[in-house]
Amino acid sequence: MISKANTGKTGKVWRSPGYYKEAHTGRAALVIVGLCIICSVVVFNHLKAPPFSNSETRRSPAQEPAINADPGAGRDRSRASQPASARSGDAQRGDSAASEISGSTVTEADLAYLRTRNLLIPVEGVTPNQLRDTFYQTRSESRIHQALDIMASQGTPVLASTDGKVRLSTSERGGTMIYVTDPSGLYVYYYGHLQGYADGMFDGKQVRRGEVIGYVGDTGNAGPGNFHLHFGISKLTTPGRWSGGEPINPYLLLATR
Repeated sequence: MISKANTGKTGKVWRSPGYYKEAHTGRAALVIVGLCIICSVVVFNHLKAPPFSNSETRRSPAQEPAINADPGAGRDRSRASQPASARSGDAQRGDSAASEISGSTVTEADLAYLRTRNLLIPVEGVTPNQLRDTFYQTRSESRIHQALDIMASQGTPVLASTDGKVRLSTSERGGTMIYVTDPSGLYVYYYGHLQGYADGMFDGKQVRRGEVIGYVGDTGNAGPGNFHLHFGISKLTTPGRWSGGEPINPYLLLATR
């Protein structure tokens, strides 16, 4: 309450003690009203905003893409999943796994043994870089070749790839052939399409590594003028037999030195 009283001094208004209490109460009410208005605006704007679409949904940490700390790990896994045909370059660099060999009974232990034999390329004058892997090529009647064709001129000497015992043979496909049984009795080396045998060859002869045993030809189903040596290696699976067995790729043993 405000009253004008004559206090003896001009220009001064007397205010009762209740005036100040009312003034403070009024200002507090204004502050509360203002806060209520602000809260109402915020709530209204929140309700008005559209929800997130599916494409904007935030991912939880478990959904975040993993980061590969090893840049080469993905390439290694990709390579491991490739078929043998896609990894032919590995064979040329010496990466000869047992999975590259036809036949479930052939293992890395077989390859390890054959490496100890230090097999010789069985055609005179041919070097490792001249060899081409023909093991998985297809032949007539959809057959897999399962041997190594070594191209050479007619009459080029054919050499024993390692020591062993000779068995002479002929067939419609292989033409004039020689089988040489490994000293272990577990493996046989096969030389096909020969023009003829070297002098002094006979069944049961013991030959030495590097000895001339025959000559490159085109007999059997090689095709006229297609002079080459058909060279195969097999792991024998039937005791006492010198043919058949599980084929092993000679390229893995001759070209990767």
